[in-house]
Amino acid sequence: MGKLHDFSMSIIDAHTHRYPEEVFLDPSSFARRQKEDLWLELVKPSDRKSLQGWSSGEKMISDMLVAKVERAVLQGWYWQNPSTCKMQNDWCAEWISQDPEKFIGFVSIHSELERPLDELKKRHDQGFLGIGECHPWAQGSNIRTEKWMKQMEFACQAKWPVTFHVTEPVGHDYPGKVPTPFEDFLWLAQKLPELQIILAHAGGLFPFYELNPQIRPLFKNFYYDLAACPLLYEPTLYRKLIEVVGHEKILWGTDYPLRIFPSSQKVPDFLTFKTLLIEEAHLTESEECAIFGQNLISLLPC
Repeated sequence: MGKLHDFSMSIIDAHTHRYPEEVFLDPSSFARRQKEDLWLELVKPSDRKSLQGWSSGEKMISDMLVAKVERAVLQGWYWQNPSTCKMQNDWCAEWISQDPEKFIGFVSIHSELERPLDELKKRHDQGFLGIGECHPWAQGSNIRTEKWMKQMEFACQAKWPVTFHVTEPVGHDYPGKVPTPFEDFLWLAQKLPELQIILAHAGGLFPFYELNPQIRPLFKNFYYDLAACPLLYEPTLYRKLIEVVGHEKILWGTDYPLRIFPSSQKVPDFLTFKTLLIEEAHLTESEECAIFGQNLISLLPC
């Protein structure tokens, strides 16, 4: 269950999120019940209009069909509480069981999970294929703890990629923004050189450090997804990123159901960003095949 077979030419969104109806119909009640204040401030900020969109499973699949997206990675969330991480994993386990040809599950983790390896083994048996979206700093921890590294070692053994939320060290501030130290990612790559690390949101522009020949060898297993990039950066980013790191290290992701085109978009979709990337980056056929699916497939266990 969950393994990939005949999807070598598939279009796959490497970074999406999904919530049950009882959560997106009343996110405030859910957040209060689970004590998830940080998540609530992100999806329903108190001082500005929310960019968060919501979508049922049926609507999500319908939007995927419109954009000819065959599969989507359901990223977990960096919940403040371990119990909410397990809850998210239960939701995802149900969804990938119901629609295994549509969804790929990534595990939501926390440094304070009880028996974390048991949780990871359980999700492995349920067909999950990776870990993420991780943000231990927002959870009051960091990468350099024994409990966290045990989970990273499991990912190595299972040949699972791990997706990290990454914030740029400069730029605009926003509610819930917590730094993600670049040095920690380099440290992790040194400790576990076989770990496949996906840095979300164009890696907070960290991939441009690959231009430094002295540290570039440490980037061997770093990959960069484009989730939410239309919100963050000018569209000239995409071709520049290809020129710096190569199209083999870039993964298309939307951050669906986030409204990443707020000036023109009332509801989320997949097609707008797909079209923008192809047109703005002037993708060749081989680049398109790699970025829209093949690169992700190459990272997942066979």
